[in-house]
Amino acid sequence: MRQIFDSIDSIMKEVDSARKEPEFAKEIEKRKQRVPDRIQNDNDVLRIFAELIAYSQNAPSDSVSAMLNKNIFNEVFHNFEINKVAEMDSNTILTHHWNKIKVIRFRKKTNSIIGCAKRLASIKKKHSSFMALLGKLDRYRNLKSEADVERFWKEFNHLKNELEKENMPFFKQPTSLLHFLLSIGYDCIKPDLVVMKVAKELGIVDSERGTQNLLQAVRVAQLYCVNRKIRPSIVDLYFLVYGGQRDAKQFVNASFYL
Repeated sequence: MRQIFDSIDSIMKEVDSARKEPEFAKEIEKRKQRVPDRIQNDNDVLRIFAELIAYSQNAPSDSVSAMLNKNIFNEVFHNFEINKVAEMDSNTILTHHWNKIKVIRFRKKTNSIIGCAKRLASIKKKHSSFMALLGKLDRYRNLKSEADVERFWKEFNHLKNELEKENMPFFKQPTSLLHFLLSIGYDCIKPDLVVMKVAKELGIVDSERGTQNLLQAVRVAQLYCVNRKIRPSIVDLYFLVYGGQRDAKQFVNASFYL
């Protein structure tokens, strides 16, 4: 493990040598400020679900960001009011709004967002709110020890099982669920294609694919962060920059990729 930790140190130093400021520092500070109280209600959960779905499946992250920043998604999906979105029709959205949101790449994503609204409505009836489902996992949003890491995974599996029972679109899958938790301030990373490519290069995993490899990459990153006293969201940024993720390239000088 020490060799892997040293390798992560090395790529972080390499990225630091090409940092574009103040952009890089601002992004780090933004990630440091992520906290779970960003969610005030289940409408907030749906909004974040919808945004993450928009970015998924290799949609051009820079174009998606530009679209979201214009509040187009909010307008199309009624400010993510769960009851209103649950009653929407995907075909109507595609007929009237697809040209404005087509950067998300796949039309079926609109149906997935509607499906999330329906499942969140179901969860609210059974558990009072999605936040109630997070349960004990909330205790381990900031990891301080290896024991915290192990407890995080125990509670993560409980949450994932509940979402599987609900047949929640996208977020019953571990990668998407981790992305959600990362985005709201939990100490984890999203094991996407770029992150997994870096994880394989570092020797964290033998393959870029397979659920166990994905979860192993996240767990090792968490253990590294506990050891180095740094938040996983920061390491996630370094992995994305190093691996050349489209939206992350803006944080370093172009010469870094030559």
